[in-house]
This record gives sequence, structure tokens and C-alpha cells, in this order.
Amino acid sequence: MLRVPCVCRVLGAWCLFGAVVLAQTPVRPAPQRPGQMPTLPLTQLDDRALAADLDNRAFTLTFAQPVPIKDLLLLLVRGTSLSVIPDPAIGGSFIGELKTVTVRQALSLILPPLGLDYGLDGGFIRVFKRQPETRLFDINYVATQRNADAVIGTTGISRDAPFARVSSATSTDLFADLTKGVQTLLSDHAVFNVDRKAGLLQVTDFPERLDRIGVYLDAVHDRVHREVQIDARVVEVELTDETATTLDWTALSQARDLTKVMAALSAQGKVTILASPRLLALNNEPAIVKTDSFTLSVTPQIATDAVIMLSLSPILSTPALNASDTLARVGDGQTIVISGLSREREIKERKNAGIKGGWFGRATVVTKKRVELVILLTPKILTPAASS
Repeated sequence: MLRVPCVCRVLGAWCLFGAVVLAQTPVRPAPQRPGQMPTLPLTQLDDRALAADLDNRAFTLTFAQPVPIKDLLLLLVRGTSLSVIPDPAIGGSFIGELKTVTVRQALSLILPPLGLDYGLDGGFIRVFKRQPETRLFDINYVATQRNADAVIGTTGISRDAPFARVSSATSTDLFADLTKGVQTLLSDHAVFNVDRKAGLLQVTDFPERLDRIGVYLDAVHDRVHREVQIDARVVEVELTDETATTLDWTALSQARDLTKVMAALSAQGKVTILASPRLLALNNEPAIVKTDSFTLSVTPQIATDAVIMLSLSPILSTPALNASDTLARVGDGQTIVISGLSREREIKERKNAGIKGGWFGRATVVTKKRVELVILLTPKILTPAASS
């Protein structure tokens, strides 16, 4: 059996300044069979494995005093089939303890704090100074800044007059937001540039920093490219029940998709569709659709669980101005019902009427009907979240 000299003998003079141990991971002794080789002491390496490499040998490293990195590299490969070739320009020292590590783990823990890295060439380990790299990242998005405002309410006539007002604003600039996000991931000596026209991000930094930026940009692209289609319907319901003051929400609350909602409305009165626009919107981007009688401003937020949050500002201009501003949370394909916009309508009908003296003619009869204005919104996710 070939034995490796103990660490103290290899390091020589360093033993005078502190304890140095390079040992195999402790294992529980097993009963020995006849002819079985005994377990080696902790200060020796078990070199019986014929394929010693980066991952199948575990060590414990303890250095109470600084050890030059070149000497430490020689210790790591001693007794293995590996060779180490350090760059003559590298320097630095190591002090500390690493328990139960392989050669690969030891290199990954010791070298980066010293500004060093390593590469493999067969059985040769080359150690060199870490150098920054340059990578180009695609930013597939329109290079524009978008702003949207919605104001619901009017100025009060006097201080004592009832007054309610909601104002919402949305501003998006993806390239500016990306610049701030990337800056938090860079090292102190990194250089980067954002080209809005070309849709490119150029970064010069160390590889692990560039990998983090790649993960960040993938997550951003997944979110900003989510798209939703919103089908809107503005419906007028003339209630059949003359004593009803509003819609019966018992049936409506149980209907979630558009077909069931329309059926529940038809059961309560005459339904007339005033407008049925459709719009597409990207995640967290404002979108506006406008018809002769209906204007809708909406900003969607599409979550990973197929739930959509909508910032809504619908405005009806016919027959009178009605508006609302709300935040709503709804599942993919479900329908949001916005109501509370009710009024009375006078219906005039010409009917036969009897007059004194036996003469019959026609008279105008005025009937009041309760009318509910209902806005139905059904969002459908077109581009879902990427699977993790």
C-alpha cells in the first residue's frame, strides 16, 4: 500500500506556526474480513481508489496560519490522478477550516475570494486569475414609455356638497426598470449598456454575475409577455317585476361564466346589449377601448396561478354619464359583473279609452319601468406564465 507523507512533513516550516490537517472524512469502522485492508489514520489519504478525481475523495482542511495558495493547491491533488498547473502570476493565502469537502468543492470555495478561477483539461487543473466576460442579452419589448390616467368623480359645488373622487395613474418604462434591476446584480467593476433601439443589453462582468442577470431577464420576459383578452359587454336590463328595485343577485352570484350570467339576467327582464367591445392588454400595461357610448380603461396583472387582477375604470355616456373605478380579482375565463347603475324609464303607450257620451278614442298611458345597466367583463389569458 502506498502512503502519502503527513501534512506536517509536506508543509515543513508551517508546522511551527499552527496545526495543519488534511484528512479523509471520518467513517465508522466496520468489522474486518480476512485479508481486508485496515482503515487508514485520519492524517493519511486513502489512495486505494484507482480513479481518484475531483468528486470521489473527501477531505477536511484545517489551517490555523495563512498558507500560500500554490502550496495549498499541491496538497489538494497529492495522492490523486490529478495535476495542478497554477498561473505564475497568482498569489494569496488561505486560512480556515473546510470540513468534508471534495477537491472540486475546495477549489470552488477557496479560489473566488482570491480573485481566482480554475478550468479542467483532462486530468489537468489550471488555476488562473478570474477575468470578466462580455455577454449580450435580448430585450424583446417596445422601447416606449406609456402613461395612463383615469379620474372618476366631479368637483363639489360647495364644501357641504356630497363628493367622491378616484384618480389612478399608470406609468411603465420597461427599459428604465430593467436598468435599475440589472445594476443591483453587478459587481463594483462591471460595465453595461442598454440599447433601446436595438433591444439589447451588453454587460461585462464575472461569469456568475452574468448568470444571475440571465436568470433575472428570463423572469422579466416571462412576466411582461403575458397577455390577456378582455371581452366586455354593456347590458341594459328592463326588469319584468314592477315591484323590484334592483336585480336579484341570488341567481347572479352563482353564475361565473358569461353564458350563465346572461341567462340569469334574461330571467329577470328584457336584455339589450348596448356595446360589446374587445381589447388585448399585456401584463401591467394600460389599455383603453372606446365606443360611442362606452369607454373602458383597464390595467391587468396576470399571476402565475392564472388569477387576474384588473384595475378598471368604465365610463358610460348613454343615456346619462355613469362611471366607476375599481380593483377586481378574477380567475381565467370567469366574468366580473359591475352594476349599481340603475334608473327609471318612462314608457308611453297609446291605448283605447272610453269617453263620456259613448265615444271611444285613444289615450296615452305612461308606465314606469326599472332599468339596470350592467357591465360584464370576461378576461381570458392568451399567454400563460412559463412553467417553472
